[in-house]
Amino acid sequence: MVRGRRQTDEIEDDGRVIADMSGVERPSLFGHMPGRHERRGTAPSAEHRSRSKREPAVRLTTKERVWLALGALKAGFLLSMVYVVLFVIVLLALSLLWGVL
Repeated sequence: MVRGRRQTDEIEDDGRVIADMSGVERPSLFGHMPGRHERRGTAPSAEHRSRSKREPAVRLTTKERVWLALGALKAGFLLSMVYVVLFVIVLLALSLLWGVL
């Protein structure tokens, strides 16, 4: 009896294209980083150019950016407070359970 990995048949590539993924770009973690075409110095495709013409660039004022940042901080603070309250409830429940035992 052989232990370990099972031997599987080798998969052969027949050359057919199931889905062309050459135009798909990896999303950026930071919104200000240049795209693949700008880094490589190649021109974007016609579809990419027409898509950028349809979607206008969003220009935010300084005041709007400050409000967006404060909203994000408020959301983070709210989530952290939920975790703190749940942690305190668990600690109180465990201390009451320990006192009973």
